[in-house]
Amino acid sequence: MKKIFYFSLLFALAGSFQLTRAQHKIAIQFFAQATNLGAVEIYADTINEGQIYTIQQKTLPSSYGGAQALYDALVGTEFYFQSGSLNQDIVIGFFISDIDLSTGSYASQNAVNVFFDVNFSVSDWNGNLLSEPFNLNSGTYAILKINKTTAFNTFIAKTGLDINAALKFVYETSTGFDLTGISTTEDASSVTAEISHFSHIVGSNASSVTGIKEQTKNMPLQFALKQNYPNPFNPSTNITYELPKSSFVQLTVYNILGEKIATLVNATKDAGVHSVQFNAGNITSGLYIYQLKAGNVTLSRKMMLLK
Repeated sequence: MKKIFYFSLLFALAGSFQLTRAQHKIAIQFFAQATNLGAVEIYADTINEGQIYTIQQKTLPSSYGGAQALYDALVGTEFYFQSGSLNQDIVIGFFISDIDLSTGSYASQNAVNVFFDVNFSVSDWNGNLLSEPFNLNSGTYAILKINKTTAFNTFIAKTGLDINAALKFVYETSTGFDLTGISTTEDASSVTAEISHFSHIVGSNASSVTGIKEQTKNMPLQFALKQNYPNPFNPSTNITYELPKSSFVQLTVYNILGEKIATLVNATKDAGVHSVQFNAGNITSGLYIYQLKAGNVTLSRKMMLLK
């Protein structure tokens, strides 16, 4: 009976998995833009949906030499669009903006010091600007993950921000900061933004860009387990889950026979959005199930490892 159940589960899961559709192309153009100079292109590249891109080490033009440490803080940053987030090929301008060359930092935004300040412009493959903000398809996100390298931590200290305090990404608008459609997860090695649309994004200490009312508004209203990204993956992927209240959490990975492969979380976690990385370097390709138990809720999703 147990074998029949496992084989039934195998065919049900295999039948429900859909092959990844053709991926749209994204041309990325990186620029630096100081407060008193015109924008200068750093370099350009092309990726596809679902493909993780890493910002490369470059030497800035001599006129922007004062911003080299600022740029170096972004080197190694991972950036990608989840599969299914686009309906067409796009060109995205990544303007590292509001650079104060006299200090080598960003100019303050709404009287707040920031560690990240990027304006995005999005156009079609023919160069025609698309609407701003540029929205991704519902339920999909672009992911921006800054690794806490030595260069990043040094730059954080240089900006005057508290290196030991929580960091947060927000949209900046003409009237202040907006958290609608953007969320932040942070651990000891990185800080990650989950982005639903593109306009003007800044990052600072969480206490500087959010208030009690905003934090309440953006607190998860229910337990949720997000689709891992990237998916399919090789060999690592990120799993995000949401808690409306402090809870004991178990996040576990199983193979399709119901055998436990890994326990990713087994601890009490605060209310909010959390992310954990799963490294599958030691297991074989195939379909796997990850399961969240928190409070009185059990949630499961499928993911595909392709080596």
